Amino acid sequence: MESTLQIMPVQRTSRNFGEYAEEAVIIEEPAIKQKRPLFIEANTIEASLEHLRNDCIIPVFAKDNEATLSHVAFIEVVQDATNTFFSGEQIESPDIRVSHVIKGRIPEAIHKPANQLLESDKTIYYERCAFVIEVPTIYETVHGNRLTLTIGGVRAYNHTNLYSKKGAERFKVFIGFTCKVCTNLCVSTDGYLSCLEVTNTRDLYQA
Repeated sequence: MESTLQIMPVQRTSRNFGEYAEEAVIIEEPAIKQKRPLFIEANTIEASLEHLRNDCIIPVFAKDNEATLSHVAFIEVVQDATNTFFSGEQIESPDIRVSHVIKGRIPEAIHKPANQLLESDKTIYYERCAFVIEVPTIYETVHGNRLTLTIGGVRAYNHTNLYSKKGAERFKVFIGFTCKVCTNLCVSTDGYLSCLEVTNTRDLYQA
């Protein structure tokens, strides 16, 4: 018995996937900068210039009510000097750490119990502040590790006699490729370190 092979006509159908397909979008994950351990963090917290500028008061000298140089002023003076001296280089924003918060309250809240204080009733400032500014376009390679140039500073109000009339305030500034700083004024660097005593931002900039 013979078997007959039959070829049946096939209707070709066109599937229009185009009306459902979208162009591929390449999503690039932003590179996360690996921060070097430049701080001895201990009991410090990270802070921003905006927080220090907008949320913190500035302590004064008790006998004449003259303002101290604020942490913000210190950081911005060093930042301005860095931008001027290293003009044309890539300069990062400051990394800031603070410690030893000093709390207070506004006069209107003097008689309020502590558990009834509103945020607007409270005042704060930080006794100690340290910061670093990295210049990634200036670097050295040591044992295969890329070390960028780092400029920074640290100050602590407890090293200034705030119970007297306005006088010189102490600041430490440093620059180097291998640096370590903490808010108790300990600084380790392979470069330059100086302890400054000034009364205004102009002298601080020129120092």
